[in-house]
Order: sequence, then structure tokens, then C-alpha cells
Amino acid sequence: MKISSSLEHAIRPATTGDAKGIATVHVDTWREAYKDIVPREYLAALDVVTGAERWLKTLTSGTPHVLVAVENGTVVGWIAFGPSRDNNLESRCAEIEAIYVAPPFWKRGIGTALMSAASENLYAKGYSAVTLWVLKDNESAQSFYVQRGFQIDGSAKVIEIGGAWLTEVRLKGSVVV
Repeated sequence: MKISSSLEHAIRPATTGDAKGIATVHVDTWREAYKDIVPREYLAALDVVTGAERWLKTLTSGTPHVLVAVENGTVVGWIAFGPSRDNNLESRCAEIEAIYVAPPFWKRGIGTALMSAASENLYAKGYSAVTLWVLKDNESAQSFYVQRGFQIDGSAKVIEIGGAWLTEVRLKGSVVV
């Protein structure tokens, strides 16, 4: 795996030692990005300790593949990806399961760097296309993905989060390096 770095951050494969940092970014980002979308009670109940335990299990299993962006020894972003979990897509289609950057680090190129590093990895594994699911009401995230070549492909599903029924839409793009 090629390691990417800039003067400010490095991108590398996640290790089990990153579980708490990944969980912290996950919780902080959800609370900020979804504050007007997901029920407040659900966001308030998110717990870094529980999240870290889940991430430790995920990282130990090796699936999905996770890369972290680290700045000054602290995880400031991460991306999880692997084969598509959708049955209606071709085998050369991968999926970005999640990407999060801590709110104080938004709009600094970290999300783009994570997407590029994941694309390099997926390309090396023979994938030609990649999808991701995003909440329909998360216009900021959709804009981020569209600016990187993704397009809504017409697939949607309704999911339950904290007692609210929300729609996710699928976006699809090419694996480019």
C-alpha cells in the first residue's frame, strides 16, 4: 500500500491502535454533519468507547479495508472500502462504505486525499467502478462526491436511524488514479 503524505497529514492503512481515533472522528463528524438530519437524541447517545470497541473488531477482521489520515499523531479522517455489498452490481464494482473527516479539518483536502488513496488501492485490485451510499438530505456530502466525478445512479433505500426513517441514495463513479 502506497502511503500518501503532505506537509500537514499522512494517509496510511489503519491499525488496531487507531480504533479510538476512528471512533472519535466518527462520533464528532456525525454530530456535526447530521445535526439537522438525524434525531438529536440519537446523536447525543453516540459513544466513542462503544464505537472504539466495534472498530477494534472491524480492524481485526480486516474487512472493510480502512485508511486513516493522521496529523501530528492524531487520526483526523478515515475511509472504509472494499467489494460492493450490493448484489445488483458487477464484480468489478467496489464500494466506499464510509468516509469521515473531523469537522475542524473540513475543506483542507483530507477527504479528497482519502478518496484518492482508496482509488489507488481499488485500481490495484482490479476494480473499475465504485459506489457509495449517502443520506439524501446530506447535500454537502453529495456535492463533495459529485465534484469528484460521482453521479446519483437512481438507486435509493430507506433506513432507520434513531427512530427516523431516512432515504439514502447511491452514487457511482469510476476508479481513477
